[in-house]
Amino acid sequence: MFEYILLRCINSINGERTAAGIYNLLVGKRSSQTLQDAHAYQLTDFFAIYKPLERIELFHAINQLKEEGKIFIKSEDERPELTAYGNEHLGRLSNEWEPLYFNGIRLHEKIGLFEERLYLYIQTITNMKKGNKQFLPITDRNDILRWVKMNYKANKTHLMDHIHSIYHELYSLLSEVNEEEAAVFTYRLTGAGLIGLSKQQLADMFHLPVHNVHLHIQHFLHHLYQAIENKPGTYPSLSIFVEEKETSHLITNSAQKTYLFIKQGMDLETISERRRLKMSTIHDHVVEMALVQPDFPVSLFVSEQEVKEISQVMDELQTNKLKSIHDALRGKFDYFFIRLVQARMQHQKSEAKI
Repeated sequence: MFEYILLRCINSINGERTAAGIYNLLVGKRSSQTLQDAHAYQLTDFFAIYKPLERIELFHAINQLKEEGKIFIKSEDERPELTAYGNEHLGRLSNEWEPLYFNGIRLHEKIGLFEERLYLYIQTITNMKKGNKQFLPITDRNDILRWVKMNYKANKTHLMDHIHSIYHELYSLLSEVNEEEAAVFTYRLTGAGLIGLSKQQLADMFHLPVHNVHLHIQHFLHHLYQAIENKPGTYPSLSIFVEEKETSHLITNSAQKTYLFIKQGMDLETISERRRLKMSTIHDHVVEMALVQPDFPVSLFVSEQEVKEISQVMDELQTNKLKSIHDALRGKFDYFFIRLVQARMQHQKSEAKI
């Protein structure tokens, strides 16, 4: 799965970004450039799906793909592209792995909480059913411990039925994914008298790279979360793990502060001075807002005619490379305006996809 995702990313960026851009995407770097790339290259599903990934591990995997003849890297700019063999291999992997259920751009901040609640809750209810009240919880996060305690109290009067319900709902959803992924997730669980395996232990057991173990687990969690979210009536016991309110944390805290000043009618120069930030940083914030705020007033910065002119060139060139677009417009527009129009178009495409 890890190889497939890397090849998907390389194919989508089509030689317009370096491997570092792919790394930033997978770990979920909170920057306007990474967020914009995720939208521009239709890779939003993979945003932040591999937060623990080390940079050196990513580059090792890229070099491995190069040695196997699946990609080539231009020496002048170090941007990977697929070879003909790599493209064929991507097609074979696509048949094996699609459809994927990742939805990183929307769920990346929810999945971690969901995962910890689920694991600790299963550990708790199975131990309590066995009468073992002295078990060592698998997490020491106070917010998770409080949540589990509250929900256990709400369900302890009918605990056996509750356990059976969770079991059958989980079994049903595990049956929808491939057998190996279901097994990896299951062996990860900790219960009464049974300690969940580490990712390395799972890798050894299933003869898989640790990368694939992590992605199998994350993939099933994404599938699980969305299935419960879409049909809470079908999975009433598991629905307690899904957050009801929709929150958006895609914009960095710093960008949110800039957004407040813009809503107060302050111009960018004044905001830059007030916040003691470079204008380029303020521009980054504005681009972030245009990507994730459906009602963000782009017209404050670029006119309708300018949007039309820039977007027309973008459509003609079919590229996200800023320099190519800037050159085609003969330097008429600042890079900030081009990025802003890009962001608005990318947001609209994402909304249409949803």
